[in-house]
Amino acid sequence: MVAAVIVTHSFVGRELIATAEYLLGKMVDIVAVSITDSISAFEARGMILEAIKKVDEGDGVLILTDFFGGSPSNLALSFLNQERIEVITGVNLPMVLTFWNYRNGRDLVELAACVKLSGRRNVLVAKSLKMAETVFRRNGRNGNPVSEEMKKEC
Repeated sequence: MVAAVIVTHSFVGRELIATAEYLLGKMVDIVAVSITDSISAFEARGMILEAIKKVDEGDGVLILTDFFGGSPSNLALSFLNQERIEVITGVNLPMVLTFWNYRNGRDLVELAACVKLSGRRNVLVAKSLKMAETVFRRNGRNGNPVSEEMKKEC
């Protein structure tokens, strides 16, 4: 099964996992690496490598980072030369939940697409929604219309 490493500034990744576990129960094959200003880039890269080794079962590792261009993202991108590694930036709680709920039976590429889609469709501006009733009828959770294509994929 695909595993995940969340690489973020400070302890954001650790807290995302803790929150997901609060909602879903104990999660395995997912760990967080916290990047702080007290560690060097060399040390941080080593921490990420150790995290990958810890969770990788051979099906690949999805690295989720907080935002593109930051140190966590830049460090994670340095692992893209490995065949079974993918990086997605902009991690949020819906992405972590989707990773966990959709990883069975999906390869790294399919799972990465589902996680990215989940992250994007869960970012909304509430006042731009026309009517809450219509929104919840359309999707039941987050207000975005769900196309037939999305239903099939994720």
